[in-house]
Amino acid sequence: MRRGGRRTAYAVAGLSLALLSAGCAGTSGPDEQQPAGVGERVTESQSPTSTPASRAATRPDSKRLATLRARAGIAPCAEATAGPGGSVHRAPPARPGGKPLPDVTLPCLGSGPAVHLPHLKGAPTVLNVWAQWCGPCRQEAPHFQKLYAAAGDSLRVVGVDYADPRPELALAFARDLGLRYPQLADPDKRLLAPFGLLVGIPATVFVNADGKVVHVAHRAYDSERELRQDVRTYLGVKL
Repeated sequence: MRRGGRRTAYAVAGLSLALLSAGCAGTSGPDEQQPAGVGERVTESQSPTSTPASRAATRPDSKRLATLRARAGIAPCAEATAGPGGSVHRAPPARPGGKPLPDVTLPCLGSGPAVHLPHLKGAPTVLNVWAQWCGPCRQEAPHFQKLYAAAGDSLRVVGVDYADPRPELALAFARDLGLRYPQLADPDKRLLAPFGLLVGIPATVFVNADGKVVHVAHRAYDSERELRQDVRTYLGVKL
């Protein structure tokens, strides 16, 4: 082979190797580290939108889930709109600003009817968005349970199981961590755009008494103290 022909062959081989390497760098195997805030992606990446099977699994008439719901001990979703104890009496005046909650209705992960998010008004509300496949969500969840236990009639605490096609694992998550506050489900990622969840979860949404979103915290809380501080800062509720 002439010298010029060899140089051409080497160049082609080098280009092919570079393209192959670039393709491999763009993939991730099951053992590679996941982005921060995502945790072990057990099933989330396999189901970007719900399927008929996943929707059927979250129906209230699922006998298997009915048993799991009873074991989990989660407060019924009726409490999410009525407030702890059936009503909220000491709600402070809503701070100005914010944008309305999205016009979205989410099914209940526990027992009770679906909840239309704009109905979450009349009291300050903390919405914690989590999933059973999210490691940081597991670490911060006890802080929200403590907040719920201390809130009384002054604050709502509501969870949202997000992008999770495994409600049975989500219920086990809530049961194992002793979570008692109401839990909704968003298997279709309907809150992705409204709450800017492209950056990942957990995320905590602070909603004033007028049903306006005043802040979204894209972080995991390291302590109950930090969570209470943000509740005071953004909602004016001191616990």
